Amino acid sequence: MYYEDVPIGYWTTVKFSGALPARRVNELVERVEKLQQAVKFAREEANGAEVTDQRVGDAVFGYLLG
Repeated sequence: MYYEDVPIGYWTTVKFSGALPARRVNELVERVEKLQQAVKFAREEANGAEVTDQRVGDAVFGYLLG
């Protein structure tokens, strides 16, 4: 008694990476640094002003990833 391996099909493996090109990473880092400075300045200004609550998450992420 013996067993024979019989191929019944072929397949390929596709691997994806979430890595970004260095140029895009540098752009994102630059935007984050500008945003940090803007937030620090805005926070200092807001401490002395009357403000209303606002939701700015969409605007922030639209700027960063746009």
